[in-house]
Amino acid sequence: MFVWLVWAVAAVRAGGLVLRNSTQNKVQEQERASLENAAENKRLHGCLENKRIVLIGPSTSKADYLSLAYFAEYGHWPSGDVVPLKGGGWGPNPLNEAGIPQAVLPVAVTSPTGAVGCQPGGAAETTFRYSNSMFNGKEACDCYEFGPWVGPQDVNNSTENRIYVNGNTMISYFQWFGDVVPPRGTFDLSPLLKVPASPPVQKCPIGQFPGTWAWSMQVKDFLINVVRHSKPTHLVLSASFWPIQPALTQFWNEIADAGVLAVSDTKGQVLWRTTPQRPDFPANSYSSPRVDMTPFVTKGWKMFPAQQVVSHYQGLQDSNAFFYDFAHLKPASQCLLSQYFLSTYVCPA
Repeated sequence: MFVWLVWAVAAVRAGGLVLRNSTQNKVQEQERASLENAAENKRLHGCLENKRIVLIGPSTSKADYLSLAYFAEYGHWPSGDVVPLKGGGWGPNPLNEAGIPQAVLPVAVTSPTGAVGCQPGGAAETTFRYSNSMFNGKEACDCYEFGPWVGPQDVNNSTENRIYVNGNTMISYFQWFGDVVPPRGTFDLSPLLKVPASPPVQKCPIGQFPGTWAWSMQVKDFLINVVRHSKPTHLVLSASFWPIQPALTQFWNEIADAGVLAVSDTKGQVLWRTTPQRPDFPANSYSSPRVDMTPFVTKGWKMFPAQQVVSHYQGLQDSNAFFYDFAHLKPASQCLLSQYFLSTYVCPA
């Protein structure tokens, strides 16, 4: 697919803008055909058996999780504005979080719920409850956020940790906002990370906050003391656009060592995910990765070139067709990226 896309972009550049619209249409058709390839989806879905995927990072990593977990649950990609749900229903795409509160949602998601000592989360609570509901009881969500986005600050008590367990398949996401918010949570998720998994003890309903954190630790310690015990076959880290200090070489060397140790028991893969970004964004000087990858690669890490992958998919197409904003991909492009991740690192043909 990538050979074809590279050829298409080169042809447009060589032949001028006359072919631009035609080439864009062909690229879009190729993308849709890739996502809707039933035989390939069946192969990738079956390959998830016995895979244990851990994703750590901000909301862009969460989008990787949501697309992968949805695919694991339903066997097809959530690439449209609305997506099929269990029982024949339809609902808003979980990758478009801003659109969920405005949609018509099941009563079970919007009806009031609560527990003594738990703080409600407003619109974010509804969003968390809806996205959790589409996994049909197979996901635990330690999720809370109060108030709207105000920038890269720790002002909303934000936490989001998700673990999807379906038979022998485990896909998990843990929030990490660079230097701003370390991995943390409101209850112990470790029972779900064991083999076999067991239910955790969750005090508050999904989307509500008990008032205190049950745990918080730096990434290095989290990799060694939590992630390693989950027996990951694939571990993916990303700092995306959040503030970090690349000059702290000892800190990053320790993370590089911890990542290798986290997958050592399974001889799994550990990857650093680069960050897709729209080329027309005013601050387009952002470099990804910002950290020197030399010690990571030397110690066995692989690069997940998400930025380059999306750039190839996009070609000369308008960024508005691929991105919601400067960082977040729209469903079709996000699903193409997740499909690339599966077919390249998890389930190579």
